[in-house]
Amino acid sequence: MIMRKSFVIIVFLLAIVSLVFLIGCKQSNVENKTGTLFNESLNQQIENLTNASIPAKEFEEFYFNYTPRNDSKYELAKDDVFTLSKGNFNSTQISFLGVMLGDSYEEVIHRLGIPDVIIIPKDKSFKNLEYNNKIGVNGTNPGLSIHLENNTVTRITVMNTFNKYLQGNTTLGQSKETIYAMFDVPDYQSFVSDLRVFHYVKKGVEFYFDGRSVNRMSFLYPHEFKGVKYITVQSEISEGVFVNITEPVEIQ
Repeated sequence: MIMRKSFVIIVFLLAIVSLVFLIGCKQSNVENKTGTLFNESLNQQIENLTNASIPAKEFEEFYFNYTPRNDSKYELAKDDVFTLSKGNFNSTQISFLGVMLGDSYEEVIHRLGIPDVIIIPKDKSFKNLEYNNKIGVNGTNPGLSIHLENNTVTRITVMNTFNKYLQGNTTLGQSKETIYAMFDVPDYQSFVSDLRVFHYVKKGVEFYFDGRSVNRMSFLYPHEFKGVKYITVQSEISEGVFVNITEPVEIQ
């Protein structure tokens, strides 16, 4: 009787050991077929996202796919405006990748998307929307700067990096002689920082010269030119050093 009980116990123990072994093998196979491979793949993806040694993808320039407007006579990204118009144009006739003077903030965002940089002063008197990568331009400096007051575009400035969109004589880098030949003498001149500015008030365009060539162009609402008056203001040229500077101010 004792021997029979011992035999039953031994058989029962062997059955348990066999069952544990079979379950272990099955789990191991499942892990090898699914869990291990999946986890390795997931872990590699996470590591790739967090590995600082992997360089960021280099920005590739492109041409922005803008929507043309029916209410503009010229599109700066397509037309040699200065040549086509023979100098007889004004800024309200021109679109810039579909954006025009007088557009609202919402209209600009609809046409160009969220800008790379938005500048708003503490008093919220204006907004500057600066576009570079968003319109296919490489670099940290904007190619297009759009100035808004009272939710309305009042000035559009074209920078050096936007030059890839410009055509013919309507490009940056033009000499003073070329500007004189196309537009005659400006209504008046001034200086902004180290840039000399030609103001063509009746056309609504300003040319900023860095040395002898155009560094940027600004387009603003054209209006009647009533002349300038000269005022003297105090300017700080270095910390604690002030000088008196006489500047032309347009008569309104």
